[in-house]
Amino acid sequence: MKPATPRQRARRMTAAERKQQIVEVTMELVAKNGVQAATTSRIAAAAGVSEATLYRHFTSRREMLLAAMDLVYERVFRVIHSAESESAFERLRGIGRYHSGIIGDDREGFVYPLFEFVAAPPDAGLRTPLGERQRAAIDSLCAIIEEGKAQGLVRPQTDSAQVAWELVAVYWAQDVSYLMGMDEYASGARGQQMLDRILESIARPPEARDR
Repeated sequence: MKPATPRQRARRMTAAERKQQIVEVTMELVAKNGVQAATTSRIAAAAGVSEATLYRHFTSRREMLLAAMDLVYERVFRVIHSAESESAFERLRGIGRYHSGIIGDDREGFVYPLFEFVAAPPDAGLRTPLGERQRAAIDSLCAIIEEGKAQGLVRPQTDSAQVAWELVAVYWAQDVSYLMGMDEYASGARGQQMLDRILESIARPPEARDR
């Protein structure tokens, strides 16, 4: 019996599986070639389906790109939720360590597609949805910082939104350093030291935690 071709394997997928495959292929094409090069013909070819099949699952190319963007942010949120400590402060520390640990090889696979989406031209129509997703990520960090206040671990006067942005700025600096081949910063000690300094600046002194 001859092995199934990619197109035959695609036909055997359920509708949900095929849709997910198209999303993953779209994200991979964006990561490798950029948003402009992720055309429907290339997406279809990479998925082993016809362009008509794409439109059975998505109403437009933009919808495919937005679904791929959602997949990128699923991975971003996986980093944010990587730490499981009951202490919100230790979760913040754990997020930074996890990010520093994975960035050397982009283990979560979000850095290239994320920054290709950032670099997409204005007429791609992705700027607003990209901003919405990034704000949601920052809001998640804010919520952890607020939880740290409630636990008495973070200084009550801390501007949670400001600190969340500062943390993200370090994460982005690590990501960009990785893209530029500057591994000594991307996964080295410098980025982690910056993250530690931010956390030290908001930590409530132990002697004040029971007051």
